[in-house]
Amino acid sequence: MAIHHFFVANRDIVLFVYGQVFFVLGMAIALQSWRHSRLVLARSLPWLAAFGFAHALHEWGYIFIPIQQGYVAPPLIGMLIGAQIVLLALSFALLFQFGIEILRPLPGRWRYLRYLPTCLLLLWLWWAFFPALITAPSMPEWQVKTSIAARYALGLPGALVAAYGF
Repeated sequence: MAIHHFFVANRDIVLFVYGQVFFVLGMAIALQSWRHSRLVLARSLPWLAAFGFAHALHEWGYIFIPIQQGYVAPPLIGMLIGAQIVLLALSFALLFQFGIEILRPLPGRWRYLRYLPTCLLLLWLWWAFFPALITAPSMPEWQVKTSIAARYALGLPGALVAAYGF
């Protein structure tokens, strides 16, 4: 119970450090990927760097959007929350693409698998901003519902494919 109270009391610090870890991951990989290499993994690293940057921005949104609520009109806050959720889905799609790029070249009919992350992201975007947004009773409920959908539809398969690729 003491650990729970620690994390609740220090939520902003934990979220900032968590986002910083992803940002440093993206920066380190981006700087390393400038070097020439013939390894398939090295050619796929820009996707992982982009994942790190996008996921860091998403996590930092939990800190900076509430700060902006005192200064910005509510419709703009809604747009910022929407952008934050899109960053989450985009980050997971980038991780998914990284995993698929590691597996390339894909044989035969599997070569079209490289378009799966983009197709899933577009499907998720359509669902999040049309059926889910229209039927959600409130913005916080929409945020939770779309976040969960992004994690299951893009994050889980992305993590599994990346792990398999490694």
